[in-house]
Amino acid sequence: MKLTIVFLLALLSLAIADNSEQNFLSTLSQFTKDRQEAIDQGVGRLSDGRSKREVSLFTKSWLSKRAIGPIRANAIRLNRPDILKEGNGTGRVEVYNNGRWGTVCDKDWDFQDAQVVCNELGMVKAVHESRKAKYGQGVGDIWMGGLQCSGEELSVWNCKRDHEKGTQGCTHADDAGVKCLHTGLPAIIEVGCYKDQNEPNRALRHLIANLRDEIDWYNVRSMVTKCAERAHEGGYQYFGIQFYGECWVDKEGATRYHMHGKAESKDCFEGTGMHYTNFVYRFAPWKDLGCWTDVEADRTMNKIIVNLRYKIDWFNMDKTVLDCYEAAKQAGFRYFSVQYYGECWASNDENLYRKHGYSVNCWNGVGGELANYVYQVLE
Repeated sequence: MKLTIVFLLALLSLAIADNSEQNFLSTLSQFTKDRQEAIDQGVGRLSDGRSKREVSLFTKSWLSKRAIGPIRANAIRLNRPDILKEGNGTGRVEVYNNGRWGTVCDKDWDFQDAQVVCNELGMVKAVHESRKAKYGQGVGDIWMGGLQCSGEELSVWNCKRDHEKGTQGCTHADDAGVKCLHTGLPAIIEVGCYKDQNEPNRALRHLIANLRDEIDWYNVRSMVTKCAERAHEGGYQYFGIQFYGECWVDKEGATRYHMHGKAESKDCFEGTGMHYTNFVYRFAPWKDLGCWTDVEADRTMNKIIVNLRYKIDWFNMDKTVLDCYEAAKQAGFRYFSVQYYGECWASNDENLYRKHGYSVNCWNGVGGELANYVYQVLE
């Protein structure tokens, strides 16, 4: 009898595994077909990371009227394309030297360099670095290249760089750029994959942005941040991504997103919905303020309110952040941080956490040893 049960359980496990594999292959097949169709139609990204639409828009130079930041010795600014609104936190990196603005060559340009730029400009953190004049070609001097920032410098001028060969062979086709998180977006929480229907029965009724011409078909998940930025700017708590690049929202999203029922996992791909399915997200009730240095003899958060190290889920650090948020909110604090992966610290001082400068010793939304990943309580 026992052998029969074991045999039946083994058959059931194989059937489940086979079904999961079939669902995965079915999803992958549909995605591959959609991707090829979009690329054939000129929708999506080119090999250098730009869309065909961007190539036509970014073929001229932008002058200083679009720059962000004042002129001072060794100043830095972002020169944004006309199509991006002011304060976007995105643009070509320019530095001021010898009385003239110039660009930065993308030789050795990486995320750590972008992080220093974003921090120097007073923004929350870097989202990504860009190369090959993605945000337009500059004019005049190319002041630096071959940067080797660690991510902790206060300015790009403090980073190590190759003074002799850093700009050798560079042209303005190699101008470096960044995308910074300009204001702290609330954390984004996955709700799941849900069915939708065509008009007039949409679950989320408003198409806030159609970004299908910006899809990176080799990094589809990048659409999550793009849709989140637009939903947050519009004051929406819930948003869904459908057909890989359509951003749908609704002021009543909390009660509508599930009205047509849960979809099968095969109907969503890499955090986006496919055909008439929404991969739904909601914003957490806290704002991301980034990673900051702490000093044991001079703490930047007032007190530790709970130690969560005994219950860390190393595969889902969002649980630790959520538990810390709830503890901070219950205790009446406006700011909280996670340090050493599970220590929950809190404060009501809006500036104290910045005292010792930024840190790169954070991981998955939590700080490591003597590093605070800081959040602001929103509700």
